[in-house]
Amino acid sequence: MKRLISKALKHRSLALKPPVLIDVGASGSLPKCWKLIAPDAICVAFDADTRDFTIAESSDKGFRKLYSMNRLVAAKAADEVEFYLTRSPYCSSSLPPNSQALNRWAFCGLFEVEKTTKMPAVDLKTALQAIDIDYIDWYKTDTQGTDLRIFDALPASTVSNMIVAEFEPGIIDAYLGEDKLHQLMAYMDKCPFWVSSMYVKGSHRIEQEDLSSLNTLQRRSLDSFLKMAPGWCEISYINKFDSDSLGLREYLLGWVFSSINAEHGFALHLAKAGQKKFGEPLFSEMVEESLKCLSHGYFRVGLQALRKLTHMLKTKTW
Repeated sequence: MKRLISKALKHRSLALKPPVLIDVGASGSLPKCWKLIAPDAICVAFDADTRDFTIAESSDKGFRKLYSMNRLVAAKAADEVEFYLTRSPYCSSSLPPNSQALNRWAFCGLFEVEKTTKMPAVDLKTALQAIDIDYIDWYKTDTQGTDLRIFDALPASTVSNMIVAEFEPGIIDAYLGEDKLHQLMAYMDKCPFWVSSMYVKGSHRIEQEDLSSLNTLQRRSLDSFLKMAPGWCEISYINKFDSDSLGLREYLLGWVFSSINAEHGFALHLAKAGQKKFGEPLFSEMVEESLKCLSHGYFRVGLQALRKLTHMLKTKTW
């Protein structure tokens, strides 16, 4: 798989127009799944910062080129936007936390505002124009409540040619006026994408007054007597490839991204469709590789069943 992915990324269509990966709200490390494609890809990572707008360009961080931009991304550019710095840096947002609603949740303290500051914001299209980029292949965003409005501000052509789009919308009322999961899904239903994965995460539903009445041991052991309630979701979409505007480059990259996401059934579909549409020999290898991955899954299930049967025969538990 690694050999074929590397071979695909060095195809002339991708060498001339390399994959562009966007991470909006790149606090911490970049996605681990990007390491496999990093040497042949351009990555643009945004992190909110109050300093003058700068672009740090690097070619020694594992990527073909990595741009780090210290700027808050918003739907519209602005000279000043209020930004709420919370106790947990991962909860800081341009939207104020909904303190009243959060009071019903165990993780309420993470959203406590320690400082409010003002910082300039840039829209994504303008920021990319500054580095001569006008397309996005893999889009990832976690902006604490503004994922949908930033995505909606992108040109329609950019969205329709995008291959992967990842978001982290809220389910509960964590911020005032935030973009919710149900709004995002309704919006994406009208776009040429299908849902590849959903990982629902959350917190314990308990009033702060009741939480404070528990002793230290009880508070540390909430998982043992309280179930986790849904709070937010990590959701990933893949382009359906129904549009004629997607060419050879996009089909090759679609197979690569689908394979990285273990969507081998869809990868097989793209390889067959690409083979028929473009006659590119590389798609034949992709078909074989996807079939091999699907076969591995089949044999793995069979092996697990055989082991279970062997165990039953040995222990006579049938």
